[in-house]
Amino acid sequence: MREERLNSIDLFKFLMAIVVIAFHTNPFDKCTSVLVNETAIIVADMAVPFFFLASGYFIADKWGDTAAERRAYIQKMIISTFKLYCVWTLFHLPLTIYGYTQSGNSVMECVLSYVKYFLFVGKLYNSYHLWYLLSMLYALAGMWILICRGKGTRHILAAGVFFYVVYLLFRGLQGHNDINGVLNAVGKAYYFVFNTGVIFTGLLYMGIGIYIREHRRLDSRAAAVGIAIGVIIRYTLSPDAGNILSSVMLFALILNLQLPDHPCYFVLRMLSRYIYLVHLLCFSVYTFIIIRRPDKLGVDSFFATLILALAVSVVIIYLKGRYERNKNRNL
Repeated sequence: MREERLNSIDLFKFLMAIVVIAFHTNPFDKCTSVLVNETAIIVADMAVPFFFLASGYFIADKWGDTAAERRAYIQKMIISTFKLYCVWTLFHLPLTIYGYTQSGNSVMECVLSYVKYFLFVGKLYNSYHLWYLLSMLYALAGMWILICRGKGTRHILAAGVFFYVVYLLFRGLQGHNDINGVLNAVGKAYYFVFNTGVIFTGLLYMGIGIYIREHRRLDSRAAAVGIAIGVIIRYTLSPDAGNILSSVMLFALILNLQLPDHPCYFVLRMLSRYIYLVHLLCFSVYTFIIIRRPDKLGVDSFFATLILALAVSVVIIYLKGRYERNKNRNL
């Protein structure tokens, strides 16, 4: 299979990383325009699905043609993603400890809570964006199991649909104590372990990304119409179904954008990754240390977080490049 690089994906990953910052810092907190606020919500809701879709698309771009090649590549991805999740969870540990000190819970309760959130939820104090990495781990593990059993991309997509439906069903059970006793108990147990279970949503979008890479693309006009239909469905029938359709169609639309090759796209790809990983650390530095108003939202928090995240990301990329160059010289 020919490996493919799409500059449009790199560009929009960078833009979506900025959207994620906006979602977490809420620069529109004082905006009274319904249109502006709703548009911001629609775009923000498509950001993380876009990252999942892109991850799935590029997995299928690189994982080879045979089951053995795919199994080996997915296994490699699991290891690298787990390391990334552990490292960035460790970087956020001081914030996690602070959050637990403010909770008023006992040490044992905090330890048990940490184990739960690290393994099954991925959302700790001011590091809740890391659920994306945990969801990727669950999705990759599911893919690996299916590939080991001789299943293909359609089975991966079907598994993604199944787990997303499970997520919706159990999310719907929360707060309904008048249902069947056994079902109610199962719902409570599920919530106790996984909270809403949002980590099970990644496999659907990654499966769609894989399916698009291996089977078909939509033309730009069909994708644009699909986005509009998705928005209509969001406000008339189902927010979840509408967001899925809009996100997938936006991804399909971006796939059709042909941007000339330029080194800047590699830089944008790297920046998008580290901006996503560091932005809540930068947000915490600004709100806790600089202005001393913990977790303050607003326009100032957005721009301060964006500028700090860009600066930190540039430093990380520079240091990483320097380390790799020195390593190559010593080989």
